[in-house]
Amino acid sequence: MDHAELVNRAERWLRNTFHCRVVFTELVALTMSGETPDAIGWVGGKSILVECKTSMADFRADQKKYSRQLGIGVGDWRFYLAPAGIIRPDKIPHGWGLYEIRGKRIFYVAGAKYSNAGLPPFKSHIKSEVAMLVSALSRIHNKQIQPTIKG
Repeated sequence: MDHAELVNRAERWLRNTFHCRVVFTELVALTMSGETPDAIGWVGGKSILVECKTSMADFRADQKKYSRQLGIGVGDWRFYLAPAGIIRPDKIPHGWGLYEIRGKRIFYVAGAKYSNAGLPPFKSHIKSEVAMLVSALSRIHNKQIQPTIKG
């Protein structure tokens, strides 16, 4: 499974499982966090970030990102999504969750598990999320992208 297929699965997962009303994939925006999330969605005033990884090397590179080092990342909930067996569960950073794709289904493996009733493990960098949303809205206004909006 390549990265594009993982991102597509992440988008559908956010929409259908978590019931995110707005989902963006690989949205490039000028933010303080410097992040380009593989997938991010919003539900009930909270954000869910999904980083898709196709190799352990890709996972290790993610740990070196500026936003990870400074703790200014986006996502109240943060998950890694990978094909089965790619990421070792004991390598998941505190607060993050690991989910794996096995066949046509996605399974929880380790770390934080989403709960719409529970407190999220992170406080998202709101200014970066607002910058992403403003960038997306300006593109929609200019008809450069089409959002995935439910409801």
